[in-house]
Amino acid sequence: MPTDVPAYTLVRKPVRHVRIAVRPPDGEVRVSAPRHVPKSEIDRFVASRARWIAQHQERIAALPAPLTAGPEAERLRAELRLRVEPLLAYWTDRMGLMPVPPYLIRRMTTRWGTCNVQTRRITFALELARRDDEQLEYIVVHELAHLIERGHDARFYSVMDAYLPQWRRIRKELNGLPPSV
Repeated sequence: MPTDVPAYTLVRKPVRHVRIAVRPPDGEVRVSAPRHVPKSEIDRFVASRARWIAQHQERIAALPAPLTAGPEAERLRAELRLRVEPLLAYWTDRMGLMPVPPYLIRRMTTRWGTCNVQTRRITFALELARRDDEQLEYIVVHELAHLIERGHDARFYSVMDAYLPQWRRIRKELNGLPPSV
């Protein structure tokens, strides 16, 4: 590999295009490419995106350290629980979804939350402890909305519009940083 090509991990997949991802927490560069694309062509493509890769690696390096098990994670989990419970109670009642569904808080690497519609269990990412109240409220409403409309289709978004009209702006702000920081 020429020296001007950033180091990367190549994953051959049945995809149509070469894709580059810079992943937290260490800024690893992962390239997905079709099986038929020559390595030399992939190297050229990665080299052409070196500046973009460096910018994303710098952004990831500036992120706070990941939350792991230990006193800090437990403190943040307790704080998040105190913030989630009143929001969950309020929005469950307002959306006509009583009783309040059970929930978990755990470290998640790619999502802010999930909702299991069959068990009515909601899981929140521990990283939400580092987000503001408006962003947390958006995730609570989003996950509860799945108890009304399962998927992410037009009906789901109309539920979001009805209960939290500013959700698109909040989502854009929230998604400026990945959950796995």
